[in-house]
Amino acid sequence: MMSSPFPIRGAVEGFYGTYYDFTERDSMLRFLGERDFNLYIYGPKNDRQHRARWRDPYPEDILDEFGRTIAYAADCGVRFCFAISFGVPMHYASADDFAAVTNKFQAFFERGCRAFALFLDDLSYGQGEKPAGYAGIAHAHADISNRLLAWLRSRDPACSLYLCQTEYHGRPPFTTYLRDLGAHLHPDVDVFYTGPAISSREITVRDVEAFSAAAGRAPLIWDNFPVNDLLARPEIHLGPVHGRARDLHRTCRGFVSNLMNQAEASKIALATIGDYLADPEQYDAEFSWQRAVLWAAGHDSYEAVQHVAENALSSCLQTEQAPVLDRLVAPLLTAVEGGNPIAAGPAVRELMAYLDTLDEASYHLKNRMRNLALRRDLLPWIEALDDRIWMGRAAIRTLEAIENGMNVESPLHLLQGLVEDVQGSPKRIGGTSLLALAVRVQQRAGAGTRTSSPPALTEEAAAAMHPVNLEAHILSPSNAPDGDDGLDLAVESA
Repeated sequence: MMSSPFPIRGAVEGFYGTYYDFTERDSMLRFLGERDFNLYIYGPKNDRQHRARWRDPYPEDILDEFGRTIAYAADCGVRFCFAISFGVPMHYASADDFAAVTNKFQAFFERGCRAFALFLDDLSYGQGEKPAGYAGIAHAHADISNRLLAWLRSRDPACSLYLCQTEYHGRPPFTTYLRDLGAHLHPDVDVFYTGPAISSREITVRDVEAFSAAAGRAPLIWDNFPVNDLLARPEIHLGPVHGRARDLHRTCRGFVSNLMNQAEASKIALATIGDYLADPEQYDAEFSWQRAVLWAAGHDSYEAVQHVAENALSSCLQTEQAPVLDRLVAPLLTAVEGGNPIAAGPAVRELMAYLDTLDEASYHLKNRMRNLALRRDLLPWIEALDDRIWMGRAAIRTLEAIENGMNVESPLHLLQGLVEDVQGSPKRIGGTSLLALAVRVQQRAGAGTRTSSPPALTEEAAAAMHPVNLEAHILSPSNAPDGDDGLDLAVESA
């Protein structure tokens, strides 16, 4: 294996929301070790003993589980780092609060942990304040970090301390907080930088050099990709990493990636990050991504996962979520907006063929994929994609009825329910072009933007209520030349 130019290569369990169980974490550690990562930082925001109740000790049985995890990480070649975050205010000059932190660290130290971190990011207090006994908040943050590093090294000189400071992103001019922190912080304490934004589309050498000058040291890159918490919770980030400078390693101490809430699905993006870290100058995002999907899905499910993934590409790295679907829908949307007939044209056939492909991929992943952990992670988005597939088919079915002078009431009712299903979905996948097409077809049919309609039907519910097959109803308008096929009654009675 090629030696990476990044000395530190890691992952951070640092998201908001439900954090990993020990089985998921072990699987992640094994994956990281196989991919030549060497650091795992534990600091999920919703672990109450990590953040909201940071003064409280962990239960003994949980500490013993952490001890086993720390040992397992070492077996995998990965250093386990425990982080603490002061989600409720710490009194930096308080001996009692310092003891609360060291007691927490001691419990992990006794179980083999030698890497620790302070997360002082995303705190709702302290900015602009002058804590008792300090000239400013930066001085307090530097002091607590320095004292903790000294305490740790008094127990083992091999201990290390990482700091996620309050100002961890941006471009010049940086504030006096960052400059004061850098001036007073022990040089052995590593700090983090997420790039010009909290979630950065690009991270350049110039960005890192400017931050280093303000912080007085080269940072560890904390990449907020592929993380999908907070405002990104509706998304799942299945694309490859890109937009990181090929010579970034020349200006930073290392690179760690913030994971998604979905551990198994995170490994697709993380595999590409591993390729980037191994050889950033030769990194090929597309090739790396295809290889990562093949690894995660296996040969039997590769194409199906690839089709879902190509509809889940939006993230901090890019805005386009579904470029293939957008390309196929674009000519239809233009024609519908212009009032031109298109239902029998090649653009419709191409779109319908792609929707069929997605439908088969969805069915396979729900019922036949062998990586059950990945299936579990992807399932909410697969089901959301299902709704979009059926909405797209219903839009074409309605358009065909309009252009052939047929009764549109039945397909229009079905379309209306599916549109509302898609609009109300908590998950984002497949972009917005297909929804835009469906809404335009509704408007062309004279439906406008009604908010009152029958509820949407699932395939199974429609089939149970009426012998007419829903797929045949949507795909084959010749089955109902006058619209009197009984599906109206099924929709109305749902």
